[in-house]
Amino acid sequence: MIGALRAGPLTVIDDLAIVFDDDSRIRWSRGQGDRWLLVESWPNTEERAAVDQHLEGGGCMLVLTDAQPITTYALGDEVPAADGPVAEGEVVELSLPHFDWLPDVIRARGEAFLRAQQERFAVLPALLRPPVVLEGDEPFSAGKVSFALLSAGVTRARLERELTEYLAYLRSTDDITRRTA
Repeated sequence: MIGALRAGPLTVIDDLAIVFDDDSRIRWSRGQGDRWLLVESWPNTEERAAVDQHLEGGGCMLVLTDAQPITTYALGDEVPAADGPVAEGEVVELSLPHFDWLPDVIRARGEAFLRAQQERFAVLPALLRPPVVLEGDEPFSAGKVSFALLSAGVTRARLERELTEYLAYLRSTDDITRRTA
């Protein structure tokens, strides 16, 4: 694997775009003084176009989630007024649905995968759950979006540290499977 390009929830390694569908999708910016303001959620229009171009150009995408709610809390004056008036000092909860940035068909597939894995995990003792569950047999096909669920206790920091080795292993296993089929 060659180097990685990272920007918030997105990491690109070679032809693979890895998206962390987590609270890193909620973006904050430093405003006047030391105030923080909610800016937007990932992806914005330009980023969505870049993702589409990546897939149309033969790249693939792996969407990782821990299935925890994508939620943040802000003071009313940190949130754009577009959501209506909020009293000064009032705490506002902001949430994003998982996979809301994907086309409907792909989002539905991701939601079905997530539900199936959560049902599976509900009956498995924690020690028997794999750290990462990957959807599908060929996750790295050109133009394909695949999903992965992180088990409780597997942090994004750990996954980022081990991501290159994890992907190299998966791709070598994928190549072996294709060669022996």
